[in-house]
Amino acid sequence: MLRPTSFLTQLTLWVAAANAFVLFVPDDQCDPSGHCGSFTKTTRKHAGHSTRSDEVVSFPLVARPREVLDDESESNVDRVALAIARVAQKFGTRPAVRTVSDKDDKDYIPGNQYTISTPITPTTEGSTGIYQYGPDFSYFIKIKLGSQQTALYMLLDTGAANTWVMGTDCLEYACRLHDRFNRTASTSWKPEGGELEIYYGTGTVTGVIGKDKMVLAGKTVEVPVGVANHTAEELRHYAFDGILGLAMSNSVTGTFMHEIRLQNAFKPIVAVSMNRDSDGVNDGQVTFGGVDPAKYVGEIAYSNVPDVEKKNGEWTIPLDGFSFDGKKADISTRKAVIDTGTTYIFASPLDVAALFKLVPGSSSEEKSGYFEYTVPCETKTAFKITFAGVSYEIPAKDWIAQVEDKKCLSRIYGYPDLAEFRPGVWVMGDVFLKNVYSVFDGDNNNMRIGFAAKAAAPKPTSTSSNGAVATGEDGRPIMPGSHTSGSATVEITSPETTSPQTVSGGSKLGGITFTLAWALVAWAVMAV
Repeated sequence: MLRPTSFLTQLTLWVAAANAFVLFVPDDQCDPSGHCGSFTKTTRKHAGHSTRSDEVVSFPLVARPREVLDDESESNVDRVALAIARVAQKFGTRPAVRTVSDKDDKDYIPGNQYTISTPITPTTEGSTGIYQYGPDFSYFIKIKLGSQQTALYMLLDTGAANTWVMGTDCLEYACRLHDRFNRTASTSWKPEGGELEIYYGTGTVTGVIGKDKMVLAGKTVEVPVGVANHTAEELRHYAFDGILGLAMSNSVTGTFMHEIRLQNAFKPIVAVSMNRDSDGVNDGQVTFGGVDPAKYVGEIAYSNVPDVEKKNGEWTIPLDGFSFDGKKADISTRKAVIDTGTTYIFASPLDVAALFKLVPGSSSEEKSGYFEYTVPCETKTAFKITFAGVSYEIPAKDWIAQVEDKKCLSRIYGYPDLAEFRPGVWVMGDVFLKNVYSVFDGDNNNMRIGFAAKAAAPKPTSTSSNGAVATGEDGRPIMPGSHTSGSATVEITSPETTSPQTVSGGSKLGGITFTLAWALVAWAVMAV
């Protein structure tokens, strides 16, 4: 029998785990053979992808996460249903846990071998580039943790406050596919006591909790962090090695946003500009402590987080409405969770049905636990979503995915269980966020979210302004629109460091041209 203190501890862990990021892998993102990876040929017994640019193979798909093992069939797994279960768990419902597979790949290459899009190195103080995997599937940053400064990729997750990384004592396949943190080798590690336990629908993440020094965006901060010794099996489909929780709520691992404020490292402000892979160069960037005027145009329009959500530390704001082709959807008095850790958009089936009444030729299909919408592939109209009286577009290229020659699906999903625990709430993920500059402002004992129009992305070119090959944060040349180590480069016209600001303004880099010959030369060099 559990003692009262033990029971309360477990209850606290469960409540804290109610906010966890969404693992979302739709069936249609897998190719006909059942592989769920990015657009490259597998050349390693690692469920990974070739980093050779001459081995790219195209499929008639839009975006796919990491592929499954050749010898592992997942034909009976409904990936959307699994992800929906995780959304339910994230906002208040603990889902059933699926039995994990015993299969493993004995010839795997240890460490993180995922094929990742590298960002341009930012020049604004307090900023770091956002890496991307998918394309447009997940967004994360590179940090260094502990006295040994282990480099790790961490998902940016404004939908949760839990922060954790995979540990070297996690020997499961999902962990071994990633880079891991050895807390026993870190002289700066401080155990905090308590156990890490977060539920993710198909399994759990468990481990220990402590504090250690983290280097991010040019500063060193002592942060609370969980170190996992067990992870959910489905994490092998994702390129990041851990999660950086950016919500303001209390957390089983401790709240990162509170720590950076207490240590005067940064103001509790996070400004995010997500890259769209098809735009070319990866200029994704997150700024801690302020905003970067070069990343947006016009003014930032803010919405205050309502009192209930503010008390809970949740990044949720009023949603004014949706429209399509000039017609407004019959949706009112709604709220939106602004969640960088979620790829797509979710709402109750009634709300989504009201939205798709406006889309000519659309039809819905009820699947196991969710509703999916098919739309005519010739649809080119953007949805418009309004916050604080300002409308923002979600273009068709973001909310529609062509999965077969004549079949196009919406990336906005109806979700039956949503109304039970969050009436009138939408979950707005990256399908929306890559269209705006987003500011999560928790300064001055307030919480508000601001959006502005993104500045134009830089165009590919051959060299930087000083004639050198431009590189990303990992020192590799930038390749536009790719998830390999890359070839073509971008021109950096402002090498000097600028300070982040908390007011709007500014415009983006200009005068960048594309030089095909140099791109081909760089491509050839990297392919050798």
